Amino acid sequence: MDAEYGGWGAGSVATMLCIILCLIFLPLAMGPGSLQPPPSYAFLIFPVLMAAILIFLTQASKNR
Repeated sequence: MDAEYGGWGAGSVATMLCIILCLIFLPLAMGPGSLQPPPSYAFLIFPVLMAAILIFLTQASKNR
């Protein structure tokens, strides 16, 4: 099983670059007028989501 895992391939790098470009340029095309600041609870979504992913990945790696 470990022989199949090759790490970051060309597809992974291309996907990451597409996501980064979307995060940078999509807010610029979000309608007319200036953008409003996000609500305060929106700042909690990202860290909570990242913590959940981290916990899931650590638990998944222990099960191997």
